[in-house]
Amino acid sequence: MEAERDLTGFVLAGRYRLNARRATSLTSGGEPRGVFEATDIRLNTDVVVRLTPLNDMIDVGSKSRKSAVEARRSIQHRLQLSMGTKHPSLAPIMDWGDTDIAGVRCIYTVLGLLPGGSLREMFDRNRLLTPSQALVVGLDICRALHAIHQAGWVHGDIRPASIVFDAQRRARLGGLDVLSPDSIGQADLERARYAAPELGQAGVVSEKTDVYSLALVLVEAVTGQVPFAADSVAVTLAGRVDKLLPVNADLGPLASVLERAARPDAESRFTAREFGEALVAIAKRVPKPTPVDVVGIGFDELLSPLVPPTPVVAGVIDHGDAGEPTGEIARPLHTGVATRDDAVADAGDAIEVDRDPTGEIARAKLSRRRGLKFVAVLAVVALLGGGVFAYFALRKDSYQVPVMVGLSEGEARNLIVGNDWDVVIREGRSDAVATGEVISTEPADGSMLKEGESIVLVVSQGPTFSVLEDVTAKTEAEATARLTELGLVPSVSRVNDETVPQGLVISWAVAEQPTAMAGEQVIKETAINLTVSDGPAPRIAPELVGLTLDEANAKIAELGLVPAVLPEDFGPSDPGLVGGQLPVAGESVPRGGTLSYWISKGPQLVRLPFFISLYKAEVEKRLTEAGFVIGEVKGIDTRKLKGASIAGTEVANGDEAPAGSTVDLLYYGG
Repeated sequence: MEAERDLTGFVLAGRYRLNARRATSLTSGGEPRGVFEATDIRLNTDVVVRLTPLNDMIDVGSKSRKSAVEARRSIQHRLQLSMGTKHPSLAPIMDWGDTDIAGVRCIYTVLGLLPGGSLREMFDRNRLLTPSQALVVGLDICRALHAIHQAGWVHGDIRPASIVFDAQRRARLGGLDVLSPDSIGQADLERARYAAPELGQAGVVSEKTDVYSLALVLVEAVTGQVPFAADSVAVTLAGRVDKLLPVNADLGPLASVLERAARPDAESRFTAREFGEALVAIAKRVPKPTPVDVVGIGFDELLSPLVPPTPVVAGVIDHGDAGEPTGEIARPLHTGVATRDDAVADAGDAIEVDRDPTGEIARAKLSRRRGLKFVAVLAVVALLGGGVFAYFALRKDSYQVPVMVGLSEGEARNLIVGNDWDVVIREGRSDAVATGEVISTEPADGSMLKEGESIVLVVSQGPTFSVLEDVTAKTEAEATARLTELGLVPSVSRVNDETVPQGLVISWAVAEQPTAMAGEQVIKETAINLTVSDGPAPRIAPELVGLTLDEANAKIAELGLVPAVLPEDFGPSDPGLVGGQLPVAGESVPRGGTLSYWISKGPQLVRLPFFISLYKAEVEKRLTEAGFVIGEVKGIDTRKLKGASIAGTEVANGDEAPAGSTVDLLYYGG
């Protein structure tokens, strides 16, 4: 393995042929590593393969085999979790395994091909996002983070290279197959640029760490700058301790949400779900997003979604005087509504005329209409002449109904007291009009009303009532939205529940009337207490080491967890018993989460080096390099070593002993 081309065409695990290199494939030492475009020769599909030498996962400060074994177990456990966590916003992991390539032990992962490239590739091409686009990307990644956090694990390495785009330009969270170190070394400047403050204080990686990193990525996506970034890991990490995120005007409505997500105190930050909900809440305050200008998709394909199809309009296009479209919807030529009786009659006559070519019918109709009009005129004259006296004798004055809405009942009565109307008070309820004020009048203001007639004043008795509805089994969002729509005030508390799925309402109650039931009425602004399921309570991992396979599986099933068996390995237990587990006993695991364990092959035996009869420095050097631990020392350690023992049993040069055993030393003179 002296050149990069040596890996081109290499068939991994008898199935994946490595093609073009996407990232560094060789180090100066010739070890195979990197990201490759590849072909699954069984399915004839394009995939992406990541190669990681096992040596890359060993603690640099340790040379013991124990470090390599633990690293391999950790990545095996993480890959099992990754493949078991399914979500549309997660980059798919299709397969994984470990193999030898030219004598180098490697972990390989097979990933689905996402043609849109990564956010890092966009930044490298000086492409940024609008606040609207950043909001959509952030929402997709929040969904992905919520999924993995619910599965009981943390990503730990959110940065632009971890965010990739599919063929629809939607963001997906990648990097799930990469085992992030527990601490940031001096070579990890790129990771440090997006790390949370707690990592600079030897803190523990948590779900809130992922949220902080995503906030910094979104800031960079809009502004092109990473807050608190410096030229070294130490300065970068130290610069964000106890520092609030600087707000940039370019962020627009995103600023307040990102400030909360990137607070220095992890407890003050959003969860991934809360982060997503906050982004949804401000979505209406930003413009409609355009498609993300991703890399890796052709320019013509990129533009096609931006050209909207010709809209279909339910109407007639007005072509104007010159016959050219004006873009306006033309009004109908006929409304179909007649406002004059003569016009209707004329239209009817016209129909009859069309059916009467001789004109006889038309002449008859016209004569009949003229006769009816003459009779009507005579009737009006008779009424006017004979009823004048009676009209003036019986006439009553009329008054216009004034505007009284919003006046108190007393003020309204005083306003119309001289009109000699019969005032009738009717009770009503209004959410807009205060108690005791007029909601409406009958007849309405502006109408003419004679003396002695009745006017109705509808007086408010307070806000309208809300009818209680049963919101049990609805989602929290549905229940709170419906109660708000009813004018009620929801208050949410969350509890663990073994049967009700997370996010659904377990029960509800009126805060001040706990016995109230659905169908009863309450006044607006009444507080409603919602009890929402937070899903099953997390389980505490049991101690499996030393158990048989059946005993271990029974304990795991009893807690509602999923067992996963790792390859056999050396362990403290007898062969055939459980030799170790991840997570370890006492750690928290969500119900339905994975508990991995491996069957012990028995303690690993290591041959003792030649160390007896040597001086102290050489004795300790040889034992330590062989993986043993120095125990009790007797005698004069400036003299040669007289003998040694393990657990009280004397050992000699070349004897076999369990790896990592403690060796007690006896120097001459003791």
